[in-house]
Amino acid sequence: MSIMRKIILGYMLLIFIPVIGFGYLYYAQTSKNLIDQFVGSRQKVLEQAYANLRTDFARIQSVHRMMQYNPYLVDYLDGAYDYEGDSVYAFIRYIQPVYTQSYFADPAIESLSVYKTKSDVFTITGYFADLSALDPPLLAQTEGLKAGTGVWLRRNAEGALPQLNYYQYLYNAQFTERIGLLELRTNQELFKRFYEAAGIEGKWHAALLTEQGEPWAGEASAGLDAAMRKRLSGGELFFVERSTIVNQVKLDELGVRLVVTGTVDEVFHSVKKRETVLVAVIVSLLIGLSALYYGLASTITKRILALAGHMRALKDDNLRQYAIGSDAPGARDEIGFLTDTYNAMIQRMDELINNVHRAELRNKEAAYKVLQAQIKPHFLYNTLETIRMLAESNDDREVADISYWFGKLMRYSLSSEGDQTVLAQEIETVAFYLNIHKMRLQDRLTYEIDAKIDVSRIFCPRFILQPLVENSVVHGASATLKPVHIRIEAAEEEGRTVIRVSDSGNGIAPDKLKALRGCLADPEEEAAGRSRDGEKNVGLVNVSERVKSFFGAGSELVLDSREGEGTSVTIRIAKGAEESR
Repeated sequence: MSIMRKIILGYMLLIFIPVIGFGYLYYAQTSKNLIDQFVGSRQKVLEQAYANLRTDFARIQSVHRMMQYNPYLVDYLDGAYDYEGDSVYAFIRYIQPVYTQSYFADPAIESLSVYKTKSDVFTITGYFADLSALDPPLLAQTEGLKAGTGVWLRRNAEGALPQLNYYQYLYNAQFTERIGLLELRTNQELFKRFYEAAGIEGKWHAALLTEQGEPWAGEASAGLDAAMRKRLSGGELFFVERSTIVNQVKLDELGVRLVVTGTVDEVFHSVKKRETVLVAVIVSLLIGLSALYYGLASTITKRILALAGHMRALKDDNLRQYAIGSDAPGARDEIGFLTDTYNAMIQRMDELINNVHRAELRNKEAAYKVLQAQIKPHFLYNTLETIRMLAESNDDREVADISYWFGKLMRYSLSSEGDQTVLAQEIETVAFYLNIHKMRLQDRLTYEIDAKIDVSRIFCPRFILQPLVENSVVHGASATLKPVHIRIEAAEEEGRTVIRVSDSGNGIAPDKLKALRGCLADPEEEAAGRSRDGEKNVGLVNVSERVKSFFGAGSELVLDSREGEGTSVTIRIAKGAEESR
């Protein structure tokens, strides 16, 4: 069978018959499927709108966490301030900003108040009130709330949009006693956003029903008849009852169901419009595909023969590519792909032939650089050893020692034995490093190494101690004129191996300490930390990440410091991880 007949047969089997069959079936099922899809999409929109509402609820409820974990507010409500002046100062300095910030949590927050349970606590009007001032019915509804839970209550019994209040108790620092009741009042903006996101506008109506199917707090029934109520009570989320589309979603926070209803007329109107568009699209598609296949049938054989002729003319001294314009007809179809692959193969053959000489030159250059890399460190080691020997011959012990320590450091730093070592080697290396700095700082620097475990059996990454010791020297000993003592300890605590580097320097300011701990907890903040604290952040974060990567889960780096007293960096290794390598 010729290529032309194969193309025509393929057109009939793969295009014409499937398009006609699919078009007929699609036309027959359009009305039903479109209604089902429409109702299903309405349900998804409604559920997404509820998800947004739950997010709004959570954002508003987060105000309680801000209040609960404000120690000054807790102390105030707990009666920790003996004098009114102390209460006023704490309010203005620490509590009032929390109130102000709470209004930014969500624009739907209209107001907030705290009802204090202790009447002897000094009352700040406009912000606090006694719990006895709360309406008894509301107080009864909130009395059974447990710690960590709150309740949403509807404030208005009338109106198109509900207005809600949120209540949750505040506890003392030990969570053993209620010290206040937080009241958050919301405006209609909360449900206005919810209804807009759910598409409740125009001919669509909404009703809030209780679990028993009754209107909630005077809500309208939205024209629900007995049959609709029965299907809603049966748990159907969406359905079409005669000419009415019904969707519902349960609002768990309020203990009610939102029911949205609308007519089917608009859906049928869109179906008729889409039927006309469908017929026009099918006709246009058949005409277009027929013209396309006619053009392919008349040109495909010519392109294949031209490509085959070029292949036959290909020789060792003729590696010319087969030219085809990027805008030529069919340049991106299967034959165009075959042509591109064929040209790429020719180009690759030409590159392989022409690149042999260049590859040989690169190999020679690489061998020369490897030789250079081997010569330079050895020259440096030999030079340092020569300096040490000359110093010993001249009875200059200090120069001999510092040359020896520096040579050891350079050998360890430039060693290509891998990224893994044992803790004993790390401790020996930082001892050389500290000896050099002690030579410079004299009596201003002392150190001790206390290894209470067998450090020769503990495997660890290279250079996990040197950055920590360097921080103690640079930011501890060198930053002050008082004597500084650096202690390096390796021990076992609570079944875990602990490596601790501590100094008695100036310590770290609380704000910088908080920033550093944030960088250790979230490495994404490392760049911000670097801008505030220089390279110190980089070394700590690098060591922390290497400890977690090498020793696995349960291992960590902990930073402790007191300003004016010193700094301590502790590496805790999970049990068994130090010997698993």
